Amino acid sequence: MEWTEAVQKLWNKLSEHRTSLYPAEEWDELLDIRIAKLSPEGLASGQAPYASAVKAGLHLLNDSLDKSHELSQSIHNATGSYWHGIMHRMEGDYSNSKYWFRQVGSHPVFASLLLEAKDVYRSHDTGSIRSAALKSQLEKLMSGSVWDPYGFIDAVQQQVQVAQEQESEALLSAVQRIEMKLLLQYSLEQSGGKRIEF
Repeated sequence: MEWTEAVQKLWNKLSEHRTSLYPAEEWDELLDIRIAKLSPEGLASGQAPYASAVKAGLHLLNDSLDKSHELSQSIHNATGSYWHGIMHRMEGDYSNSKYWFRQVGSHPVFASLLLEAKDVYRSHDTGSIRSAALKSQLEKLMSGSVWDPYGFIDAVQQQVQVAQEQESEALLSAVQRIEMKLLLQYSLEQSGGKRIEF
């Protein structure tokens, strides 16, 4: 099966699942096996790390932190560091996540992520969020002119460890989903793949 088509099939299955901000275990063990078996053919040498990044991202979308970590820690570019940072954020190691985002610097997906995150923010009932601290963090994050990955980490940490509110969980999960979708598409295109349908 062709590389892009194989990734599309896995995405279609993973789109049935809403990735957790703080997952306890992988969503589907069989999907982990299918992701691990993905093998693109005929990549140029510079594309191979991005193929690994695609697999790291698919594992994360399956809430499979360890398998994603095995891949992302061996990808020595900004995109590998980005997946690595998301993985540590999802496992609740927020300071380590910030370390990896410092390795990312400014990533090409940040501009689209900010625009899409603002759309999601406007569509949610943020007035029902009771935590003043979290509400303030979200307002600051969404009023910025550039994406602030550290502000997003802080908001996720506040939600997971303190606020634990349904509306903010839904909002932050939706933003995380957009982030992962954009980074997966970027990784796929850099690996020589084509755009997939989301």
